[in-house]
Amino acid sequence: MELDKKKRNIVLVILSMIAGIAYLTPLIRFSFYDQMIVALNINDVQLGTIAGVYGLFNVIGYVPSGILAEKFNTKKLLILSCGAMCLVTLWYSSFPGYTALIIIHALYGIFSVGTFWSPYLKAIRNLGSENEQGRLFGISEGLRGIGQTAVAFLCLWAMGLFATQAAGFRAVLLINAAAFALLTVLVIVLVPDFDKGKKEQNAKAEKKESMWKAFGMSSTWLCIFVIMCGYTLWNTANGYMGTYCTRVLNISPELSSTLSIIRSYIIVFVAGISGGIIMDKFSYKGKGMFWTFLATGVCVLAILFTSKIVAVCVVITVILAYLVNVLKSTYWSILGEAGVPLAMTGIATGIISFIALTPDIFVAPIISRFLAYGEAGGNVELGFNMMLVWMVVWAVLGVFSAILLKRRGVKTKQLEQAAQAENV
Repeated sequence: MELDKKKRNIVLVILSMIAGIAYLTPLIRFSFYDQMIVALNINDVQLGTIAGVYGLFNVIGYVPSGILAEKFNTKKLLILSCGAMCLVTLWYSSFPGYTALIIIHALYGIFSVGTFWSPYLKAIRNLGSENEQGRLFGISEGLRGIGQTAVAFLCLWAMGLFATQAAGFRAVLLINAAAFALLTVLVIVLVPDFDKGKKEQNAKAEKKESMWKAFGMSSTWLCIFVIMCGYTLWNTANGYMGTYCTRVLNISPELSSTLSIIRSYIIVFVAGISGGIIMDKFSYKGKGMFWTFLATGVCVLAILFTSKIVAVCVVITVILAYLVNVLKSTYWSILGEAGVPLAMTGIATGIISFIALTPDIFVAPIISRFLAYGEAGGNVELGFNMMLVWMVVWAVLGVFSAILLKRRGVKTKQLEQAAQAENV
């Protein structure tokens, strides 16, 4: 869809804000864990169960999300997602019973992933040409970080206005509900109908383009390979570099927290914006991914061999955070180069997400066992070194996946040029 630059930027901001807050609200416990326990009158085990329900519905929602993105209107799905998240959050703010909280978090999984994730990716992809995909997805990731940070600090401010934690937490939820309400209106008024004029085309495509065809496409599996490598590296670095600095480098918890904030907020924004622009400078996304995976592997090795030089090692961990966030913010831009047809974006992204984002399930159990092994032997650094070797392995796999992606990109471009020549 052709949009002027100003309109496209506005739509990009709206979509990114939705993605950011749709992630922030169900995971509000990350920022207000103790307040949730008090306000909802639950214990740690119950909160863990609630979180598990949300995670389960997240994972099982990816494939249906892809199907919905192809079967139904993208704009209507975005409106449904925002409106439903608003209503569910309002229900949440009434502090219902434990069973209701489980239902609420199941609904969060449905409406933040099932009806939203693939339509969001499809909408972003429709905002520009293949040469702009890295920039679009990178900027979107950066804007998501800004949106999350702004709402999180607003919630923190609101929490401090009330005498009790329960009242403060209710205010936090109402702020999130208001944000979803505002975004619902903005989608209705400002986001274009990406599917307008495509009904006839899609009707014909539905007979041919099925979930099974997308599942069997080599381009789908190539995307899974690249994205899983990038997401595993991001998941590991994001989850464990903070505690590595505290337990191996022996820096203070305060400094470690400061570095974590830099990695979680500032670097996400910088990596999203700059990474997307840089990735689009390469003639092929695979080439950009190759150098990013390679640099990530070098950084991890540098951390492994400089742990005794604390200042240098800390700086390298920050560089590593930048690189893995570049990977995360741009890996969805490879769809076109990998050969995924634009008409199959919804179904393909659902399948890709379902498999490629499984590091959410296996990374923490594996790394925690590495660390437990080191601690059992009286050498916690050994466990972290095993983690770093794990990351090097995934970086090498990432380099290999990027080589395959570049080769596919060359082939895809040749096919496009041949098709254009036939049409002339």
